[in-house]
Amino acid sequence: MEVLALLKDKGRRVHTIASSQSVEDAICLMADRKVSVLLVMENEQPAGIFSKEELFKFLLGKKMAAFSEIQLENAMTRNLLLAKPEDPITTVLSKMIAADITYLPVIEEKKIIGILTLKDMMKHQIDALIDEIHQLKDYIADLHEAGLD
Repeated sequence: MEVLALLKDKGRRVHTIASSQSVEDAICLMADRKVSVLLVMENEQPAGIFSKEELFKFLLGKKMAAFSEIQLENAMTRNLLLAKPEDPITTVLSKMIAADITYLPVIEEKKIIGILTLKDMMKHQIDALIDEIHQLKDYIADLHEAGLD
C-alpha cells in the first residue's frame, strides 16, 4: 500500500504557522485546532515542524523564557523528512523509525498534501498483519479440511 491511500483514509488537513510567530502562538493554535503538530512555514515554503515533542525538547534543553518571546524558528525541528504519495508505507515507516520522528509531511509537486503520524503508520501495519493472520488461519483450516476428505 502506498502513502496516498493512507492519506485518503486519514484526511489531508494540514495546519500551518509562520516561523516568525511565537511559541505561545503555536501552542494557542494547537489547542484551538486540537492538533499536536504544526507545519512551520517560511516564505510560503515548509521550513520545519513544531509539535508537542519539540515543545518538551525545547523546554528541557533551553533556558526559560516567556513563550511569547520565543520565535518558532528557534524551537522547531528544521530537518524535514518528507514522503511522496507513491512511497510504500513499509519504506516510510522504516525511515520514520530510523530517524526517530513522529510526524511525516507528504509532498506532491512541491506542495504539502498531508501529514502522517507514526501512530497512523503503526496502526496500518498492525491491521495488515492481523488480516494476514486471519487469511493464514483460513488457509490452514481449508488445508486441514481437504486432508480429511
